Amino acid sequence: MQARIRDDVPLAGKQAACVSCHRRSGMGSIEGRTIARPVTGTALYRPSELYARGPFQSLRNGAGKWPAYTDETLARAIREGIDPSERILGPAMPRYRLGDGDLRFLISYLKSMSVSVAPGVTEETIRFATVVDGRTDPAKRKAMLDVLRTYFADIGGDPRNILRKGKLPGLAGAKQFGAFRKWELDVWEMSGHEAAWEAQLEEHYRARPVFALIGGIAENGWGPVHRFCEKYEVPSLFPNVVLPVVSETNYYSFYFSRGMALEAEALARHLGGERESMREGTIVQVYRSDEAGTISAEAFRSALRKNNVAGLRDRRIGENEALTPAFWAGVTASDRPYAVVLWLRAAGPGGLGLPDEPAVLPERIYLSSGLTGGRNIPVPESLRDRVHLLHSFTQPLDEERRMARSRAWLRSRGMGRAEERLQANTLFAAALAMEALDHLLGNFSRDYFIEWIEHQAEDALTPSAYPRMALGPGQRFASKGCYILGYSKDAKDWVTPVGGWIVPDR
Repeated sequence: MQARIRDDVPLAGKQAACVSCHRRSGMGSIEGRTIARPVTGTALYRPSELYARGPFQSLRNGAGKWPAYTDETLARAIREGIDPSERILGPAMPRYRLGDGDLRFLISYLKSMSVSVAPGVTEETIRFATVVDGRTDPAKRKAMLDVLRTYFADIGGDPRNILRKGKLPGLAGAKQFGAFRKWELDVWEMSGHEAAWEAQLEEHYRARPVFALIGGIAENGWGPVHRFCEKYEVPSLFPNVVLPVVSETNYYSFYFSRGMALEAEALARHLGGERESMREGTIVQVYRSDEAGTISAEAFRSALRKNNVAGLRDRRIGENEALTPAFWAGVTASDRPYAVVLWLRAAGPGGLGLPDEPAVLPERIYLSSGLTGGRNIPVPESLRDRVHLLHSFTQPLDEERRMARSRAWLRSRGMGRAEERLQANTLFAAALAMEALDHLLGNFSRDYFIEWIEHQAEDALTPSAYPRMALGPGQRFASKGCYILGYSKDAKDWVTPVGGWIVPDR
């Protein structure tokens, strides 16, 4: 594909691709003062007026109106940059060099875009689902489902209740009122090993199709759900998982972060940035043969190579093997490490099993907040300067401010804070879905919904437990960095970031 912009600047290939500006949905975008209008058949082939909401707000002097296109006038616009009312299209719009056959094919494709309503949407309802690993801790399962069910109940299942309270006046409010549907929530509970999940997901979907998945929780991997969403083009919003699928081709699944891969890469970058004199000895990583342990260990191994850090030793322990003073003495004697990394959900019945004598311990011990939760980890006071926590969540000193809105929401509904991060993350996902749907104005395209998720995540009214959330076009991991926390001398918990916010290179 070849084109020119601004009369003489040539474009070719991806540079000239319509999707770059008009996006996959065909509903357009805005960048600064440059507006790419909708190019779906519905938008092009009828007289249009852009509403007061959305990325095209504040258009003046009739710029938001144009007469309906025909095949002939659309062909002229594509080739020459002139619209049906003889106005010159903006300089950012390429003028394409297309033969008659290619042009007919393109026009036919534009006519077909967004012509049907997505599965899960009827004239009265829009259905969502959340996926729950049946092996999940019952307390966590309850915390997540209570938030979702309460959120749906808050709006009486019908977001128009909000509009009836005068949220939006005028044309925009009228369009939203007519576009909204009653919300319904299904719980898809997975049983057995992950290998059996895809068949279960497909059975649920055949019986009751959904528009999107909201939240969700799993103890280990999310691969079957991820593959299902990519196959059936179902948006999945921010499941609570430590092992998200890290893929360059992911389109439909959004995650809070890259989970254990992020923690591993952040630590490797931190260690790689230290002086050689601070890295005398080996690095020992301790893990079990479960999915979380092996994935974390491999990610750390790869990240150390990338950061030119040598001397890694592996210590794989049994499923029920506990850490003891004898374990630490053995590691120190045989490997002489300056750092030990524990990729463990639980250290065992005796906790970390740290001896009282610092002399038999390495200078630094790193734990995973993603695996341990980062709470209530007993560390002897004499050893607190050696133990650090890899922490991709909001740092403790900022929690009061960042969690204020979700805490107020929970408190006003009589809900306790038993699993606060999980509750805040679930509320974030549900509220973000509401904000995105708020902008669709009846265009129930999943691709358009995804584009609004990308647009709204950074400015979501209800923050998650993760800091610095932001998404750009095509990005699917919203929080991209990690802290390394240590104890302060007068504190009983992790409060002090070591080295600031670490964003690994990608």
